[in-house]
Amino acid sequence: MKKNILFLINGFGVERSDSYAVYSADLMPNMDKLTKEGLFASIPNNFLDYKSAYRNFSMGIKYPLAYSLIENNINSLDFKKNQLYKYIINEVLLNKSRLHIWVFWENEKTIEHLLAFLKEIEKNNFSRIFIHLVLCQQSINDYKDIDRMINSLNYESGQKVKIGIVTGEANFHNMLSTKDLIKNYMTEFGEKWKDLSKKIEVLVQTKTVPFNTRTFSVNPTYRLENNDQILIFNYNNVDLTLFRQELFIQKYREVDLNSIKFYSLFPVKAEVQLPFMYNYAVASNYTLDSLKKINATCLVMDKTDKCSYINYYLTGLRNTIDESLKYLPTDDDFIYDNEKIIQTLTTYDRNLYIINYEIDSCKYFEELTSRLSKIDTVLGAVAAYCKQNNVGLFITSLYGIEKEMYNSKQELIKINFSGRSPLVILADGIKSSNCSITEGTLFELQNSILKSINSSHKMPGLLKKKAPFLSILYKKPKESKK
Repeated sequence: MKKNILFLINGFGVERSDSYAVYSADLMPNMDKLTKEGLFASIPNNFLDYKSAYRNFSMGIKYPLAYSLIENNINSLDFKKNQLYKYIINEVLLNKSRLHIWVFWENEKTIEHLLAFLKEIEKNNFSRIFIHLVLCQQSINDYKDIDRMINSLNYESGQKVKIGIVTGEANFHNMLSTKDLIKNYMTEFGEKWKDLSKKIEVLVQTKTVPFNTRTFSVNPTYRLENNDQILIFNYNNVDLTLFRQELFIQKYREVDLNSIKFYSLFPVKAEVQLPFMYNYAVASNYTLDSLKKINATCLVMDKTDKCSYINYYLTGLRNTIDESLKYLPTDDDFIYDNEKIIQTLTTYDRNLYIINYEIDSCKYFEELTSRLSKIDTVLGAVAAYCKQNNVGLFITSLYGIEKEMYNSKQELIKINFSGRSPLVILADGIKSSNCSITEGTLFELQNSILKSINSSHKMPGLLKKKAPFLSILYKKPKESKK
């Protein structure tokens, strides 16, 4: 069993041609040095957030398993037999009220599934169905698909279906943004756009990422009324705590909130347990299971608010607590202190250490370069520790960023680290003369790390041994005697 470190600079990546050219050997001399000393390549990586990246890293799946579950239910029409689905329909009819569907829109599959549900829901004599779109996409390029799918939604849904509010998912996680969202929901007071395509043009021009889109409305009369029913159309464990908290304390209008009921497609986080139609599917292959099979243990270092999500994906979409998978909060930023990070690696006896750094929270260019420089300094110390103690080192990023920020000259510049991530491997016996890095996903990267820990791990990874006769081509010629 060999110790290994996965050193993550999340958000970092191989810059695209339209980026501002952030990375340089002067900015990150240790990274530059290690790319020359170790095995270096870039791997395809189109993820823009840590949740989807950790899901792929742990289980090898691109989309939540919830998507395939709903897909199967739609194809078989089994969703019509779901008891909660029938209960929601009955409650709306019984109270002669309206149905509000808050759609957490991740990709085109979301709208395809929604349209299938609406096709059946509309067969009932509802007075009105309001669709509230919550944009989860992380790239400005996604607006092309958003515009196309909104037109499809408008065209294919019935006359009684109206789009009410459109907002970014970030507005569910910030108190001030949530207040604005609730005010809009309760009073219809706020930014209004009848033509969604024109609004999307503005969002593209202002370089606003869908996830961060401020709340605006499309059609009137969507405000919440007594006895209305709310369905959260979600695929992930959405946190509705702030949303519901603000809704129940709002003073804009007197509404009997006890008459309004919440439901969800899959379980959500809230101050109380809300009824849901389906439980999450779980994975058969995932990090914790693989660790246990080779008798290995892992320590993950990251911010407290991210540890629960990371654990959820590393345990195969389960909320499992296991001794083999420990977490160390980094809220005090000890991981930026050379001595403290080396002390941590020495103190905790684990087979795998995952150190999570990130740059996506940086708002200004100088802040970004400063953080990369600090990370690079720690990287130098960690690399030296690994070399002295025969510890394997994998350096990469689980996702890239694609965003705009201001520099010191108040110029708006684009940072585009999406598409590919650098991968540096430094481990005993792994050299460019006898190994190469093949094309693959983050899941194959995980398997390469596990195989480095224990050779009994059999899942295919990114590392490929070169044929013996080819290795001759990489041998240095012997110096001739003078």
